[in-house]
Amino acid sequence: MSKTGRFLSKKEEGENQQDLADIHPFSQVKPRKRKNLLIGILAVFTAVLYGVIGFFVYKDFMGDKQSEPEVKKSAKTYIKPENFSVDISGLEPAVKRAVDSIQIPELSFYKKPEQKVSRYRYYLIKAKESEIKGNYLDAVSFYKKAWSASKKDPDVLYRIALLYYKTKQYRKAEIYAKQLAKIKKNDPKVMLLLAKSYEKTGKTKKAKLILEEAYFLYPENKEILENLGKLYEKENALIVAKDIYQILADMGYIEGKLGLARVYEKLGEKKSALKIYRELYQSPNISEELRSKIEDKIISLE
Repeated sequence: MSKTGRFLSKKEEGENQQDLADIHPFSQVKPRKRKNLLIGILAVFTAVLYGVIGFFVYKDFMGDKQSEPEVKKSAKTYIKPENFSVDISGLEPAVKRAVDSIQIPELSFYKKPEQKVSRYRYYLIKAKESEIKGNYLDAVSFYKKAWSASKKDPDVLYRIALLYYKTKQYRKAEIYAKQLAKIKKNDPKVMLLLAKSYEKTGKTKKAKLILEEAYFLYPENKEILENLGKLYEKENALIVAKDIYQILADMGYIEGKLGLARVYEKLGEKKSALKIYRELYQSPNISEELRSKIEDKIISLE
């Protein structure tokens, strides 16, 4: 084919393709390019669709969040000032009384003394319980533990000395009575217990000196006078003993009359002793046991 024929053939083919392009816009697009274009359009459509869906979801979420305060606000009840009044005239005294009634315990950074006090109370209670039951040795043990825990009450030492005396442990009673006498000087109970302990351990002179000093300080103390009279009577100082018993008898104590009758009997003055015994026998203030003993005395002296 000549060059002129080929030219005319290509021109005719181009005119035919132009006619087809006018009929459909994609008629001139090659198949591969057409497929890529469709995928791109589908991707754009999908992205737009998800965007629209996300927009509506976000809009609903924000709408719910913004509606919450409105619900809370709607739940509040407002009272107009003119319809609301509170009487607080008695509030201040009531608050003051409430505050005054509050007891705030004292703070202490020293825990060991507190433990000692608590142990002291525990041992003291146990000691008293044992003493009431007649378990004197157990009571002494608890009193000693209480004294070791806290030495604030000298009466604990007195109980120890007294219970030792009652259980006839006179030497131990003397030790604790002497220790107590250094703390409570010139106390009549302490002086009397120490003197009786001295007497039981054979220290009669010391016992007599303490009782004479106690009599000087407490001349009307019944127990001091009675024990001093018995001590002089034991030493056979009957005249001195008679004077002391006479003081007791004049004070109205039966112990004074009994001591006086014994001294008269030892001095050989039987009539004077018999007279006192008869007076005592008629007294309604003596026990039947004592009355029986007095009766035997009267019979022996008549």
